[in-house]
Amino acid sequence: MAEAAGVLYAIEHLVEGGLALAKGIYDPTLPLKATIQSITDVDLPRVHHSISEVKGRAYIFGGKTHGDQLADNAMHMIILPSSGIESTDYQRLEPTSASPPARFGHSTAVIDDQIYVFGGSDANGPLEEKGRVWVFDTDTNSWSSLDAAVGDVPKARVWAAATASAQPQPEHKRTDEDVAPQLPPDPAKMVPEPLSPSTYGTLVVYGGVCKGEESATPELWTFDIASRTWTKLSSPPATYPSNTSLSVTFQDNRLYTVSGNSTHYLDLSFSSPSYTNSTTTGPAPLSPWCTLQPLTTEPNQLTSESTVALIPITTGQGRNYLLHITPSVLSTLQLPSSATTAASLKDRARDAISKNNATGEWSEVRYFNAEGVLIQEGQNGRGVGGRTGFGASKVKEIDGGCVLVWGGIVDGKVRSDGLLIEVEK
Repeated sequence: MAEAAGVLYAIEHLVEGGLALAKGIYDPTLPLKATIQSITDVDLPRVHHSISEVKGRAYIFGGKTHGDQLADNAMHMIILPSSGIESTDYQRLEPTSASPPARFGHSTAVIDDQIYVFGGSDANGPLEEKGRVWVFDTDTNSWSSLDAAVGDVPKARVWAAATASAQPQPEHKRTDEDVAPQLPPDPAKMVPEPLSPSTYGTLVVYGGVCKGEESATPELWTFDIASRTWTKLSSPPATYPSNTSLSVTFQDNRLYTVSGNSTHYLDLSFSSPSYTNSTTTGPAPLSPWCTLQPLTTEPNQLTSESTVALIPITTGQGRNYLLHITPSVLSTLQLPSSATTAASLKDRARDAISKNNATGEWSEVRYFNAEGVLIQEGQNGRGVGGRTGFGASKVKEIDGGCVLVWGGIVDGKVRSDGLLIEVEK
């Protein structure tokens, strides 16, 4: 009897496991669920500003305030909620003589603990800085600047999109490199020396309205931080209106752009120097631009001033997406799954049974409020609530699918609050 019961128990659990596996394979990966939580305990009105998250802190710089007034050039730091702490905190970091002038419509991107700022405008138009890149070090709360060493530089511009990669970077030199081979290695001396800030990586600037021009440019520029060199790459196919809002981001070494409804990507190769040769160059395209399925949601004729954001996120188990944020819609693009993960196994299983795995497809998210209640079409609280000129940043310290949106303008009024958007399956 005991043996029969054991066999029945094993069969029951085998069947349950098989059903769960089949359900996992057949369950669609889109649409995703977006839970939207308001942040109202910090009052910081901003529009056309930048926001960058580093180690659980959101750094807000520039922009405008009420009455179309240019904001100051202080850095405003918001300490975000974390495990066990539900409220936010705020600190104003006063400007110094090394701080960049006040501006709005500028571009920012993050590499490790550094925030890189390019372009923007003051009341007199785009700031002419001859390709200068400003750097805010979040470890020291200090500013510095990087000027181009040689070559052409991009024109002064406003409303450009930006992203960054930590590549290329030199090989890490082991601290026991010159130890005699007959001596036993000391593990404490085998740790590579950390790289110095602002000596590696690539900043990418896409589009923007240049000084003296009325329509947006499709130009794509890269700035190699080690060599302080700007390089102009080929632009994505121009299949969008000349004054539409553009967005760009990296996922590994693949550069993605969204221009109006058009989606493109470009695979890049980075030359990584050794520690004996510090010469670096900008990234080189591995192939021509590729076109993906267009956005299925209408971007409501967004202009270059409207602000959109394109942010890589993950829902775990190797599943990768891009989150595209406009004033009215949140959409996700499913990317190829990471190799040797549960997601890649599921995709291969769906391919084997001729079942679409949704890679390369766009889908609008399902909206939920902070209490987990579905927000129906036509109800308030969907997306970012019609905000234009908002700032957005991925929140790496909270979740792979968490994004912070701050400020913006609705019905002519500048918002002083934020939204924490968590995207999950």
